[in-house]
Amino acid sequence: MAKKKKQEEHENLERWLVSYGDFITLLFATFVVLYALAQIDATDFAKLEESLRNAFSQNTLLDGQQSIMDGSDSLFDQQQANSFIPSLMVEYISPKYEESSFKEIEEEIKELKDMGELSGISSKMTDKGLLLTFDDKYLFAPASAYLDSNARRLLDKVGVLICKKFVLHNMIVEGHTDSLAISSNIYPSNWELSGARACSVVKYLISRFKFSPSLFTASGFADTRPLETAISPKDPANRRVEILILKNKYKSQFGAKNDLTLSLSKAQQEQIQAQREKIIKSVEGDSISPAARKLLEDNKKRIEKQKSDKLTKKNMELYVNIEKEGAVNEEGMPKIEQHVIRLNSNSPEDEDFGL
Repeated sequence: MAKKKKQEEHENLERWLVSYGDFITLLFATFVVLYALAQIDATDFAKLEESLRNAFSQNTLLDGQQSIMDGSDSLFDQQQANSFIPSLMVEYISPKYEESSFKEIEEEIKELKDMGELSGISSKMTDKGLLLTFDDKYLFAPASAYLDSNARRLLDKVGVLICKKFVLHNMIVEGHTDSLAISSNIYPSNWELSGARACSVVKYLISRFKFSPSLFTASGFADTRPLETAISPKDPANRRVEILILKNKYKSQFGAKNDLTLSLSKAQQEQIQAQREKIIKSVEGDSISPAARKLLEDNKKRIEKQKSDKLTKKNMELYVNIEKEGAVNEEGMPKIEQHVIRLNSNSPEDEDFGL
């Protein structure tokens, strides 16, 4: 008897539907989360973030795949701070926003220093975050923890740069001294002095820029942490105050367990932000604008170029820069017209006036 022909196994042509179903589910979840973020305040957001991480840390519907959040960027890394997602949320969840903001603060500090508007401060990126170092002599008088008007202006400029980018990041403020002994009724040793200086900076930033107190840690190290570049523990360079803006990934390790910002309602958060914006405008109003700063630098270079011991037709020209009313350039800055005023003189050209 002839053997029965084995029936061929039917090929499953619909396996792609499993992957397609996973993709549609995740896409739907993404848009639901984006919509939800536009409606909630920071209080609910902390709970949402934790729920998302727990949910997406599990394997997907196809066993053996990695979690969709393992080794990948945040869902919101492509969003900008001025998009429909509140900037508070972007700061909280986006590593790319954090990285770019650190760089912008560094560049702004360098620019202000080059223009002569900021002195006694340096910045550098570390593994834990952005480190801002203040030279002690620009903040405090010897053996004092009092912030005078010049010190407050310096902290204002730096505080504006920080609070325009970070209002949820933890910050560690450290006071350091040299090893020269100090003894007074107020500060028996360098320990008390360094701690008091760190606390003075923290208190000023909180009161001035409405930072949440729970974001700060103040520490005094006396002379126990000299700079690597210092000649000895007595080197005056060791007298400094440092502000470390921590990366978000370290907030659970160094930050407070309960951030007071997240306990505020949306209305309270908006009120604080409005107060902060007024302070920022006030501080920036005391500084010259970028356009004026550029004109000042251009005129300075021109004056240097025209310096001469003799009066010539060239250095008898007076350059005046006038802003065109109502006209702005591509960067939103006022357009500038340059006018040249030639001084009238009967003096022979190149006559030496003994200048």
